[in-house]
Amino acid sequence: MSRKTLRNLVAFAIFLTLTVILLGAWTRLEDAGLGCPDWPGCYGHFTVPQDAEYIAKAEIEYNQKFEVEKAWPEMIHRHFAKAIGLVILIIFIGTLMGRKKDSSLPIVLPCILLPLVIFQGLLGMWTVTLKVHPFIVMSHLMGGFTTISLLFLYYLQLRPKIVSVSQVVAKKFKTLATVGLALVVIQIALGGWTASNYAATICTELPVCNSGWTKNVDFKEGFDLWQKGFEFDEFKLNELEKLQVGSRKPQEGKPFINYEGGALSSKGKVAIHVTHRFGAYIVFIVIGLLAILLMREKDSVLLRQFGRVLLGVLLLQMLLGISNIVFSLPLYVAVGHNGGGALLLLTVIAINYVVNWQFKLKGNQ
Repeated sequence: MSRKTLRNLVAFAIFLTLTVILLGAWTRLEDAGLGCPDWPGCYGHFTVPQDAEYIAKAEIEYNQKFEVEKAWPEMIHRHFAKAIGLVILIIFIGTLMGRKKDSSLPIVLPCILLPLVIFQGLLGMWTVTLKVHPFIVMSHLMGGFTTISLLFLYYLQLRPKIVSVSQVVAKKFKTLATVGLALVVIQIALGGWTASNYAATICTELPVCNSGWTKNVDFKEGFDLWQKGFEFDEFKLNELEKLQVGSRKPQEGKPFINYEGGALSSKGKVAIHVTHRFGAYIVFIVIGLLAILLMREKDSVLLRQFGRVLLGVLLLQMLLGISNIVFSLPLYVAVGHNGGGALLLLTVIAINYVVNWQFKLKGNQ
């Protein structure tokens, strides 16, 4: 497979991955994360188990209708995710075939992407079987951002030639760009933890949280990644309980716990939200400074353009975040905030590539 064909295929994979990230956000915000409690299919929502005969007919019909409505967003999400896996497999095979004619084709990233997307599939399965456990959900989200980042980096590697920026000029931005990338990654993880614990609406005031929040915060609970107060054995549900996931209605004599809607107290959620808020302010300052310095660089038109794009994406992301608070997490705004995070990440990655990584990768093209 030629370099140009690979590059086009990678661009398509980037588009698919961004779509899946947005669909994943839509699924979480619609509380459809358990819309399909079966794996890999969704049959439990379209048939009634035989052992459910003793349930009142009206209740069965209500639960079926409710769960079918929740199933569609998750099933669409799954199909797009499968498409990414297929495309990445084709990229991997295409790279191996292409290297027979062009040994300069980069091979490292395709070798990382293939097992990564397989692991993403496992995280997707565990998201369902472990009833949207926050740590699994956050890991799944971070896996999606990692996938799109590596695809984008591979796309940059497949460009016809290295972007022309002198090392003298690039060196001025190397440290700040690296720090900015690390902060953006941490902030995305905090955003994933906020979303997976349903803490996005716990603070309704700006700039930090509701009045008196310092007396209503528990960082230890908020950042207990495994939330040890719950036993995984309690997630082993029979077919009847799967039918009733959406209603979260426990069966008599059978424990029924899932994390959909969040299992933390308000104090734990406040801790998560406040940390995400402070993280946003730090990212705004550091990335804003990077954007301004890039815009003022006299010796590189390219870096000045990057600075303008970075500042625009940063401002858009902050506006979307503020809108989530002011308008109580509107669906489209919240989904856009996830997409904005991805665009901000890719922009910072592109800047790091130009001012740092391209010089290290030059000999490996």
